[in-house]
Amino acid sequence: MPVEYQSSEERERRDRFFAPPYFKGKNSRCPSTGGPSSTSFTAQNMQISQNQFDKTQLTKLLIDTLHEMGYVESAKSLQKESGGIRVESGSVQKLFSAIRLGRFEEIDMQMLINLPLKNRALSTLPVFQNNTHTSQVNQEYSESTTTNEDEENAMKIDNIISKNTDWSQFFNNMQNEHRVLESVVQEMGSLDAPALSGLLDIIEIVVLINKQVFLELMFDQQESSLAVLFLRTVFRKFIQLWEVVLMSQESTYTLTPDVLLKQMTSVLTSPINQAEMSDVWPGSVERARQALIDSISNYVDPNELVPRGRLLTLLSQAMKYQSSQNLLNFEDEDDESCFIQGDSGAYNLLQDNASSSNRIKFQFEVQLCYTVGEIWYLEFSPDGKYLAAASADSSTDQKVHIYDVENEFRVYKILGGNDQCVLYLSFSPDSRYLVSCPFNEEAKIYDIHKRGEPSEINSEFDDDFAPAEIIQPEDSFSLSSDQTSGATAAPRIWCCSWFHTEKNKGRFALGSPDRDVIIYDIGTKSVISRLSQVTNATAASSHEQFPRVHDLKITSDDRYLILMAHEFFVDAYDISQLPPVGSQGETPPDLSSFHLSRVSRLNVGKRMTCLTIPQTQNSESELNSLVLINVQPHELQLWDFKEQILIQKYFGQRQLQFIIRSCFGYENKVIASGSEDGKIYVWDRIHGNIIGVINGHISERNPPPNAANTFGRNCNIVAWNPANKKMFASGGDDGSIKIWSVGHG
Repeated sequence: MPVEYQSSEERERRDRFFAPPYFKGKNSRCPSTGGPSSTSFTAQNMQISQNQFDKTQLTKLLIDTLHEMGYVESAKSLQKESGGIRVESGSVQKLFSAIRLGRFEEIDMQMLINLPLKNRALSTLPVFQNNTHTSQVNQEYSESTTTNEDEENAMKIDNIISKNTDWSQFFNNMQNEHRVLESVVQEMGSLDAPALSGLLDIIEIVVLINKQVFLELMFDQQESSLAVLFLRTVFRKFIQLWEVVLMSQESTYTLTPDVLLKQMTSVLTSPINQAEMSDVWPGSVERARQALIDSISNYVDPNELVPRGRLLTLLSQAMKYQSSQNLLNFEDEDDESCFIQGDSGAYNLLQDNASSSNRIKFQFEVQLCYTVGEIWYLEFSPDGKYLAAASADSSTDQKVHIYDVENEFRVYKILGGNDQCVLYLSFSPDSRYLVSCPFNEEAKIYDIHKRGEPSEINSEFDDDFAPAEIIQPEDSFSLSSDQTSGATAAPRIWCCSWFHTEKNKGRFALGSPDRDVIIYDIGTKSVISRLSQVTNATAASSHEQFPRVHDLKITSDDRYLILMAHEFFVDAYDISQLPPVGSQGETPPDLSSFHLSRVSRLNVGKRMTCLTIPQTQNSESELNSLVLINVQPHELQLWDFKEQILIQKYFGQRQLQFIIRSCFGYENKVIASGSEDGKIYVWDRIHGNIIGVINGHISERNPPPNAANTFGRNCNIVAWNPANKKMFASGGDDGSIKIWSVGHG
């Protein structure tokens, strides 16, 4: 109701409600009813909130954000109303304007010295305090120094093709500024640390500007001869100065002088193809100049220049904080688009986003009971289309079933030839081959798409789905006892992991508790390396035996081999120097110069049952240094094997006597593990809190008529589908495989 139509009685009630004795802030409750009241944000509260922040800083953020959102007139109005508050200082505006317009000839040392840099100590030096001193130094240097013929010719270019820039004037300016900076660098031994840091900042800014000019000459002006002359007579000299200063001062710039010089040289020597040079040249002058401004902005005092997108960054941080308070939320916290767009499910900026205890739920989908033995191992194929399961069925040699995920999990293939119980399965990166590791016999390689003998499985279906076929291994092999130290019987093979990159296509590593790891090549059908024989000199000098390997993994970039040892430690070895695979028909590569170098050791100090790494296809991902270990009793540990740091522990599941296996899931945001109580435990990977406990395999199951043993209640393994973040499987001693899905309540 508008104020002018309110009765005097209504106005009185309103005034009493908002009177100071009753208004106690946003968490106040109405004293008359004791129930929650509406939050009323009066001018008094607004003043309290504003006092927590600098008013000028708030105004700068608002003006900058209005500009970025396209509300230019509103930004101008706010700037005028605030008394002329500027997002960037006049000296910064002058430099950035010169860059945007391509007027590089206007840039000189005095302009750069006047910049409000984070470290202003350099401007206190006498050489920079007097506005006329720069030109005086240049004149004295010019009179006392003889320039070479190339430099003189460079300064006399009359036929320079330019759109906006007076290149001749810019070349002259840079020559002069180089002389000034060179004189300072020659005396830098007398500079204190702040002044030295300021000197490095100025030189790096000049290097960035010169880099932009060089690239514009190449890609925009297409004046390669002029670019060569500029690189040789101007740009290279600043790079050399930069290198000298870096000997005594650390830089935050991503490139080094050597790398930058090689990069610019490659631009000259390679064909001018903007698509191939996208990491150097963004495709247009406008984008390149804006990137230069963004780079220089990193050196400027934030109080004098609001960083781009600063308010949106603060809002994103606020949303991430709210998300972190919701312990049941494991959505992608790195996706900032949901914080600033109005899409369905995005965060609401107009209110606090409360957590919901019903946010996550785990739904049972289907149970697979084609086996009669305990389920010891499960693995999805990398493409997510197949699920391989190994059972401890003593009545048959057909212990491994391949399920077709996309066809209602009907059995696709049955792998024959495994007389012993199968401990481990591993798919090749192309999802075609599968390696099985029986308990105490030969490892076997299967082509899962090979035709075989039809079985009775799937015959109960009336549709056209083909019956499951029984296939035999393509190849098999064992470790001979005379090649493995400490083995009195046939050495065992307990674990396997494939290489991932094209360089090592068709290779995998197998680990043995009889102190060896071999690398096998399916192309040549041969063992190409025994790692117990190529260990590094450090281990050899200490007479350290190769560990008893119970589990192993190869990282997605094929750089590291991670071994879980029976001796309570985990070792990481650098295998990046392994010679590449040769062409078909060639002899195996020469490994005489290959040495296995251990790069780290994690001293876990307790018995471990399994080791796993994140599911990632990005070789540059930070997750590639993580390793998850199941530790007895009742504990999972997440380590960074490169830094040798224990990052997180996960508690709740039971693990005392048996091998229990875990995995990363839901795009590596969660950790899931089986348990000796038959349940599935799911944790938030980052925070370590339990977000779900599923009664997976706790019910009794009557054994089949021909089974010799009864079923237990262990949930032995959880496996996550790498191609479907919402699907995972579990297997237990009850002989069943259960498929689960992740949903939101």
